[in-house]
Amino acid sequence: MNPGTVPSQEFGARLFVEDSLGRTRENEPVRMGVPFPRGLVFDAREITVLDQHTRAVPHQCRVLASWPDRSVKWVLVDALVCVEANERAVLSVRRKTPIENTVQGGITSGLNISEEAGRLVVNTGAGQFSVGRDFFGPLQSVRLGSNALLATVGSETRLHMTDGTEYAPFVDSVRLEESGPVRASILVEGGFAHRGRRNPLLFKSRLVFFAGSTCVTMEFQIRNPRAAHHPGGLWDLGDGGSCSFADLSIRLYPRDPAREVEWYTEVSGPAQHFGHPHVCLYQDSSGGANWDSPNHVDFANKLTVSLPGYQIKAGPPDNWKVIGEGRRATPCLRVLTEAGWIATTTKDFWQNFPKALRLEDGTLSIGLFPSECAAGFELQGGEQKRHIVLFDFGLHDREPVIPLMQQPLAVSLDPLWIEQCGAISCFSAAERDGDRSCSKYVDSIIEGPNSFFRKREVVDEYGWRNFGDLYADHEAIRHSGPKPMVSHYNNQYDFIYGAAVQFLRTGDSRWQRLMEDAARHTIDIDIYRTDEDRAAYNGGLFWHTDHYKDAATSSHRSYSRTNGGRGYGGGPSNENNYTSGLLHYHYLTGDPEAADAVLELANWVFAMDDGSLNLFGLIDPGPTGLASKTVSRDYHGPGRGGGNSINALLDAYRLCNDRRFVVKAEELIQRCIHPADNIQALRLDEPEYRWSYLVFLQALGKYLELKLELGEADYCYHYARTSLLHYAGWMLDNEVPYKDVLHKVEIPTETWPAQDIRKCHVLYLASKYADPTMRAILKRRAAYFFERCIRDLLSFDTAYLTRPQVILCVYGHVHSFFQREADSSVTDSIHGYEFGEPRVFHPQRDRLKSELKRKWRVASTEVGRMLRAEWLRVWNWIGPMR
Repeated sequence: MNPGTVPSQEFGARLFVEDSLGRTRENEPVRMGVPFPRGLVFDAREITVLDQHTRAVPHQCRVLASWPDRSVKWVLVDALVCVEANERAVLSVRRKTPIENTVQGGITSGLNISEEAGRLVVNTGAGQFSVGRDFFGPLQSVRLGSNALLATVGSETRLHMTDGTEYAPFVDSVRLEESGPVRASILVEGGFAHRGRRNPLLFKSRLVFFAGSTCVTMEFQIRNPRAAHHPGGLWDLGDGGSCSFADLSIRLYPRDPAREVEWYTEVSGPAQHFGHPHVCLYQDSSGGANWDSPNHVDFANKLTVSLPGYQIKAGPPDNWKVIGEGRRATPCLRVLTEAGWIATTTKDFWQNFPKALRLEDGTLSIGLFPSECAAGFELQGGEQKRHIVLFDFGLHDREPVIPLMQQPLAVSLDPLWIEQCGAISCFSAAERDGDRSCSKYVDSIIEGPNSFFRKREVVDEYGWRNFGDLYADHEAIRHSGPKPMVSHYNNQYDFIYGAAVQFLRTGDSRWQRLMEDAARHTIDIDIYRTDEDRAAYNGGLFWHTDHYKDAATSSHRSYSRTNGGRGYGGGPSNENNYTSGLLHYHYLTGDPEAADAVLELANWVFAMDDGSLNLFGLIDPGPTGLASKTVSRDYHGPGRGGGNSINALLDAYRLCNDRRFVVKAEELIQRCIHPADNIQALRLDEPEYRWSYLVFLQALGKYLELKLELGEADYCYHYARTSLLHYAGWMLDNEVPYKDVLHKVEIPTETWPAQDIRKCHVLYLASKYADPTMRAILKRRAAYFFERCIRDLLSFDTAYLTRPQVILCVYGHVHSFFQREADSSVTDSIHGYEFGEPRVFHPQRDRLKSELKRKWRVASTEVGRMLRAEWLRVWNWIGPMR
């Protein structure tokens, strides 16, 4: 379907909901972003959710993105669904009929939020929960009917530093972030203090409540907002900007003494009972085959893990006894009292080790960063971490539902609906692939011996800082040591976007899991969360760790003293700025932290290019060129530096419709490319340093799609379009598969033929704007590069390394889209614009050098004139004496 047409009123999305735990689900909350075609729905209140019997399902909807005509493009759907054990239910998300608009059958509000005496009170219909405005617990009280389950103090959070000082949280702001009939969230932000003295660390807590439920989900984030010192451009642990601490725990205080403790270590395993007042379940490492990987080192390069998996200890704290142990715990701890029970755990417990669940003299404690880890914890400057804590409260007539929260329903969308909506560029459902060679290769990411799940095990890519990142095995290909070389991928080439697209193309939840893990890791660890460093670094995205070198003590940052030498070092750079995956992760999950990350990375483009934000700005406040450079400060032609900056700006515009992002993108386009460029002079046929011009042309195609969507066939549009066709014409005459020119590159790896997929993409994009004859030629050549890309890549024994797998999962589906897509070319090629001659951009430093040389010449001339005049005056003065 053309996204410009309005489909019928009955048109809607199919949402698939599946149980894999073998448990019946009653009114379980699910959340999924759903796209809509242009012109169908203009208000989220027009959308309804129906089950397979066309009965209304309790739901709420929130618009995340709109089309230019202000109709809904992406909507976030929250619903309460009922699914039988091992069943796959089908929901319909569509526009209401006129009758449904007047009668909202079966949907009533189950949530009520009020303010009482300095606290927010949430009544879910099953329980009443209060959150203080002046004190963070997180929960001040919990009542089920007439039963109060927590003591007067409720709960508390405490941060213990390495010197033993205990810090309590203080609250800066509390606000109701989201509210509806199904779901509500309260956002609390603040910091930590001890006797009026503030700690550098900050926190953010998001508490989520569901209608008819006694479960509460809390996302807790701790952040170090200070800048790293990074001497010499090195970013190792132990940096002066880091903040070290010994423990961060949350405690719940039951109103009544504990009668019994119940726990399990596996969702499907048996519950164990224990009557002792002191018990601790502590996960020290991943418990995998490589649990003691050099991935887990501190600033002194010493291992932070000490045992393979978890232990359960009981008894007096000074005389613990181990009563159980194992490898990987997905646990829950429940305390039963006279009034009822309290259960808790954290999501991804073993994956985000170390973690602890404790009962201490009747107090239930969750160790997010537990003191049981002897190595302590270091948050690097600008680093943060989020954990998800699950709480459940009940009376004795009900069992906990935490096991269901630990293994939630799988939710996916009908790929054909997404295809018809036109909300994702070049999208096609996997079932319509004509050529399966690429999709079969891409599937190796989620299944088989080269899957990313298996690769995690090689370097044990687990632990609170590592989980979610990809093992960059392509960097370790030359390594021959006794332990695997540790290298981190840091979302290079935007794996998050590739995983999101593949999840939507296939509906396979394994892609969804990889997407979520990678997105959360990138948001927390890979983005430099500070405003105290130089403008070129603040809010930027770190590179992957070093090429062919161990990450050592740099954690997930780019340069380590272990690998350094003279002239070695650096920091975040425009060439590694990837935002599209985070944007689509936000569309699919509603995660507000992802939206903030996209805007932060786009604003970083402005900041790094703003000459007034550095010392040189006192002389020349013009653009630095740091947003457009590629490889060197001197090259500002088409390359991945400018391309990634433009892409980030376009993604930010999609989020907030702020026109300044488009204006800046157009500035960078016209800085880096021109319709009359002397392409041969750019030496684009030298792949070692110029291959990434393809990244820029891909971003140019994305810009043109946005302009068409906005209906803006203006000067900037035609400038970009003519430039794209100019370069595509050069590609037809000059580009060959990379395998045919590997003699031109320094290291002839499997990644080179994988990058041929970009040539395929660019030529397909250009074909949309060409005349019919040229269009056919461009599409044939694009198909040729697709075929050569797959064939040449698979000819390498190293074809299944991480980097080529990512490149193909991000762009491989484009060929399928253009092979089946009906001709939707743009024919308005006649325009009256004159683009003039190309102009060379000079970055701030070059302009300063030129200005200083000019002033020196002027100054030299002036000084010489003054000296000659003075000499003549002296000569004339001594004349009579001669």
